Amino acid sequence: MTYGKDSQERLQKLLQSPLPSPQTSKCASELAELAEIIETIHGSIMNLRPTDSDYFGGFAPEAQYKRSDMESALDRLTRLMEETMVIIERRKCIYAFDNCAKHNAQRASGSGIFDGNAILSCIQRLSDELTRPESCAAEIEKGCELVVNKSCEGLANYVRDRGDSARLRAVSECASVLSSTIDNIVREVSYLTNSQGSNLEECLVEEVSAFEAIMFDEFLEGIRRNMTVYCKLSPMMSANIEDDEFLAEKNRSEAQFPAHLSASLLSIVRCRAQVEKALGEKTVRKQQAPSTYLFLAMSTAADSVVDGICYEISQRLARMRGSQADQYLNELQFLLNTLRKYLNDQVLHAAEGCKNKLLTKTGGGVRGQGPDGLGGIERLERLGRMFVMCLGD
Repeated sequence: MTYGKDSQERLQKLLQSPLPSPQTSKCASELAELAEIIETIHGSIMNLRPTDSDYFGGFAPEAQYKRSDMESALDRLTRLMEETMVIIERRKCIYAFDNCAKHNAQRASGSGIFDGNAILSCIQRLSDELTRPESCAAEIEKGCELVVNKSCEGLANYVRDRGDSARLRAVSECASVLSSTIDNIVREVSYLTNSQGSNLEECLVEEVSAFEAIMFDEFLEGIRRNMTVYCKLSPMMSANIEDDEFLAEKNRSEAQFPAHLSASLLSIVRCRAQVEKALGEKTVRKQQAPSTYLFLAMSTAADSVVDGICYEISQRLARMRGSQADQYLNELQFLLNTLRKYLNDQVLHAAEGCKNKLLTKTGGGVRGQGPDGLGGIERLERLGRMFVMCLGD
């Protein structure tokens, strides 16, 4: 404290407490003008100060004039003013980013928007107002981290009690931030503070990526959970109908597209439309580049469907007749043909194992020589051509 040292303790605490944000901004601008005036006066005084040659040449008696005494009150005032300016500008940065964090948190929780432009505007405004930005580098970087953290918390509040659409919106906002906004923030901070070797970008990317991973993993887990509902197989043909060739052929000729295939493929198409609407067709997930969000979601849905249907078939395999096995074999092959580009190797291997078990149940014949043969797959492709067009190449 430079004044009020002898005042009451309560008043001293009041004098030492930081000013509110509006008064801090006002004092910062006025102190900057005062500091510039003091600096100018100090420079002029220094020009009038005796040189070393004047001193050692007898400018003043050595006993009465010592070099250490030449440090004037103006020197101390200049240092005090510099320290004060640094303190108050650091506080100004803290207040600015605190207000920005509150604004971003409210907008994220209310509208599901990660307002990166607000962070850039805050940095640019400080760039116009600060006179010593290099001394405020730590506060600026911590402020950026605070705003990003509060924005992610706001998005988490937005998603809470909402469905998959809200999660995908949050993922879309994070993807946009990771692709361009963080680069812009880091560049503006670097220009402002002349900072080198800062880990600001790493901190921001880690914060946003962690939140994005939580949201997208929850969405994919929801896909896996929902797909199990759509993979329930249709009832098997009764033995009496199978023994009657006329009724069996009539059922095959009048057959409709299997309900479980229709439900499963329709859920995948709906998943595709949902992801395309929120993230677009070509948005790449940074953590799994070059894979797109759409491909990852489709792959999860396709794997879940094939895996679920293989599980249902294995549950019925013990009581399955040859013609029924042939029917499920056709349906499984149609499913693999339609979804193959989205399936991973593990699921394909499991599906091939399931096909071999069905083939054994039909009598071990070569595909295409059974009662339906390849005609059964062709009939499925004709009945399900809408799904083939939506999910094929």
